[in-house]
Amino acid sequence: MGVKDLSIGLIEPVGGHGGMDYYDYGLALGLGANDVKVLFYTCNETNERKYENVLTLFYFKRMWNRHFIIKAFKYLYGHYSAISDLKRRNVKIIHMHFFTFRSIDLIILYYARLNNLKKIVTIHDINSFDKRANNLIEKICFKYIDGIIVHNESSLKSLNSKFNLSIPKAIIPHGNYLPFIDRLNDKAFKHSNKFSLLFFGQIKKVKGLDILLKAISILKKNNCQVELTIAGKAWKDDLEKYKQMITNLELEDIVVSDFRYIPDNEVGTFYEKADLIILPYRDIYQSGVLLLALSYGKPVLCSDLDPFKEIIIHNENGFLFKSENPQDLAQKIQEIVSDKTNLTRVKNNTKLLIRDKYSWIKIGGLTKKFYHSILSSEF
Repeated sequence: MGVKDLSIGLIEPVGGHGGMDYYDYGLALGLGANDVKVLFYTCNETNERKYENVLTLFYFKRMWNRHFIIKAFKYLYGHYSAISDLKRRNVKIIHMHFFTFRSIDLIILYYARLNNLKKIVTIHDINSFDKRANNLIEKICFKYIDGIIVHNESSLKSLNSKFNLSIPKAIIPHGNYLPFIDRLNDKAFKHSNKFSLLFFGQIKKVKGLDILLKAISILKKNNCQVELTIAGKAWKDDLEKYKQMITNLELEDIVVSDFRYIPDNEVGTFYEKADLIILPYRDIYQSGVLLLALSYGKPVLCSDLDPFKEIIIHNENGFLFKSENPQDLAQKIQEIVSDKTNLTRVKNNTKLLIRDKYSWIKIGGLTKKFYHSILSSEF
């Protein structure tokens, strides 16, 4: 197979239903720019984007707001139809994405094997945060996988410690959001002169919003002029807990909450008004919110978890605080607020980082190389 003859099937049914379309189309864009023909199978809630060598096929239709059994049937049927279509087109390799492995995914992987397709999977979470993963199911799924992609060294270490796998693996980073976002208005109107903090994205227990609220309480007592905006929908977490914390800590005057899914056309407005993005996570493998913030050119303050430390160098291209330590988080925020010159320097460094290391063109090239290594059995 020649360098320019490679075609792959990218099967990812969530797409625009849950925000995966940014990653999907970023990868497709990068692969297409490297002369890989991409057949992208996704749900009909995805807004189609046109890129060179990329064809979008809506094989997962009206499946997300239905009964569990109907949804499972449509999930299976969509994969069956996509794999059958790829077989007819004589495509040899499929690329899928997993946050956890379930019995239904085992069926799909087995069917792909019956059709003699090479199966590349990107594993986004090694240990499922909602603990749905079944170790036996995971182990059987790995028997039908030909290549694994993870986003960083931390994920690879976790994978290797959890499973003794001889499957070829590659570390290929999550790309930036630059192809999908508009340039921000740096002079966007702010309702106050306070330093504006933003917590953005799905609200989960591991995201540490409670840690941030405790830090905000400390800052208020220290008379540090900050305000916090919380924007995102809860995912298997109790919003009442956070609402009660805001009340009990008397933070209603400096905390604004918008507990809902933020549609694409509103995301930029939240980042425009933010001076600093806070990611107080307890656990993470790879953060789309971090890369989105950096793509917008916004400085970030993250907990000092290893996946964050692979990207962020403290006081160079971002800031770090001691994980699960509200006092240290509050201190770091106060230091940042008091030194605007340093903040501007760090902000400028984020723009250089995100454009170079996390370019989808580079990522597409690395992914193509991995595909060829699997097809030619170089491992």
